[in-house]
Amino acid sequence: MTQALPIIRYTGLSAYVEAYAKDDHTFPVISLFGAKNAVQAIAAAVVSRKEKISLTEGTMRKEVWLSQGEYRIFGKTLPCGAHHAIVINTQVLLKHASLPSFLIVSRVDEEKKIESIYFSFLDRLLPLPLLPGWADWLWKRGMEKEEIRPLHGYRLTVHECHVDPEALKKDLSQAIRKKILSLEDDRYETCGQSQSRVLSDAAVGR
Repeated sequence: MTQALPIIRYTGLSAYVEAYAKDDHTFPVISLFGAKNAVQAIAAAVVSRKEKISLTEGTMRKEVWLSQGEYRIFGKTLPCGAHHAIVINTQVLLKHASLPSFLIVSRVDEEKKIESIYFSFLDRLLPLPLLPGWADWLWKRGMEKEEIRPLHGYRLTVHECHVDPEALKKDLSQAIRKKILSLEDDRYETCGQSQSRVLSDAAVGR
């Protein structure tokens, strides 16, 4: 039996929610679709931080609040005629994220690329020379240091990442000295193009 999609409501308008990311009581990402007027109005209300926006999932009803920071809306009309919009915190977007923290969001079936996505953010944000072959080590280190924290996601895998550049620099130096990391490691292709597709083209289910 197919599980019903969550529904987001605001002042008599409603739309389906096909994916979201949630941190405690706030939503860094909400992906919704439905009638164009309703989707656009709800998305605008969310970004404007209006009150009385609710998300119903099964028997649970949640108030929709955004975390601090800047948000953007990406929208498109789907071939079926429905309108799709993503309301997204800019800390999820590779080109707009900034330190000390950022968010990694990917589709559940893209989890195998999570290390490469994390590397892409570090490579852009840090003034440190990083090699793509270090991606796995960087991810494991972040998890061990509790600099990477998983958040709740519906049809998404979500991680909040905090980075201490000085601590990372020290750990990198030690790993290179101990030959845990190689300065000639080119096992991986450049990861700069591996940003999650779910956020690039605003397509429901691709």
